[in-house]
Amino acid sequence: MNTTKTFTATALTLSLLTSPFILADEEQNVDPSDVARAVTSFTVGLSNTGKVKAMGTMAMPINEQQQAMIVAEGNMTNEGKYSDARVQYFHVFNLDSASVPKVAASLDLIDNDMVSTAAVGGVAAINTDSERFTVFLRAGALAGEYKEDFIQSGGFGINDQTAIGGTAAAFLNVKTGDDGTFFTFNPEYTYIDGDLESSTLKTTLRLATPLSQDKSRWGELRVENTYGDVKSAVKTQHVDDTAAWFLYRAYF
Repeated sequence: MNTTKTFTATALTLSLLTSPFILADEEQNVDPSDVARAVTSFTVGLSNTGKVKAMGTMAMPINEQQQAMIVAEGNMTNEGKYSDARVQYFHVFNLDSASVPKVAASLDLIDNDMVSTAAVGGVAAINTDSERFTVFLRAGALAGEYKEDFIQSGGFGINDQTAIGGTAAAFLNVKTGDDGTFFTFNPEYTYIDGDLESSTLKTTLRLATPLSQDKSRWGELRVENTYGDVKSAVKTQHVDDTAAWFLYRAYF
């Protein structure tokens, strides 16, 4: 496995809670910049390297204060082969708080050719008193196991395949137009400890705009940079990799 592929897998695994989710109200007021809401949606994407992404979400309103959502995602390489998959469960709570109006808890299951993990975490919406600027903070903890084939092919020379770590991220959103068009700056840092140690900073820039008047169809340009290293006692791999994605998302 080459360095770029290794860190592409690492970035996916370590971005356990970064995918924005949306939970709609009865009037279907779609706002993809709000990562503490959810709707039923379907997304397809294509990267500049030919990789393909497909993701579906299903919202499950519970009551006025709580909602839930299931997310299923799959990715293929540019050769049409399985790359990775993820299943997530989100539970959103509307709070009676002026500073933190909403929080969401999540459970994530991820599998790729490098590692299988389970993670728990949460997202908090921070009130900025501005309709144009929104802030969301996220933190999570993960545990899992590296794949035997990855350990052997990478030449890391470790015996314990356990992966335990944590991650933290921020979503800084600026709405640039009255139609809902927005720009997001999303830095995320993740650290995994063990015989195989990983430290990764993933920075994502997103520009999304509605493609239909009712805002049920959106287009998004996403640029992702992954910087960091994976190391053991006998080997270290570094990466500084950038990829661009175009995503089409439909809300139902």
